[in-house]
Amino acid sequence: MTDMKFEHEGLVIQASRTGARCLITWRGVSDGRSPAMFLNPVIRELVEHAKGSAVTVDFTRLDYLNSATVAPMLSLVRALDANQQPVLVLFADIDWQRTHLKCMTAIARTLQHVKVEGRARPE
Repeated sequence: MTDMKFEHEGLVIQASRTGARCLITWRGVSDGRSPAMFLNPVIRELVEHAKGSAVTVDFTRLDYLNSATVAPMLSLVRALDANQQPVLVLFADIDWQRTHLKCMTAIARTLQHVKVEGRARPE
């Protein structure tokens, strides 16, 4: 198993890879004004780390994210799709995440390898 972890002002992104599977978990809070500045390099590392694997991107543990964080999130999912990797994107079935779930579901219709699901928020 190989792991990587990124932390910045309350946001934690962790990637764990075991064989042909990679789990990328986002948790905490992302409310910076320009998150793309620090997230874009992390996204490039995540995409490289996950190459050749089936990927689950889990946002269910996020407590909050602002609209500026949506673009980097989409960049990650699109880059994984462009690598022709199966991608499962998970959102929690809670009020504020349902909006992102609906948007990502609509976007996933234009991506060949992405599936989006809502799940109960883990305790």
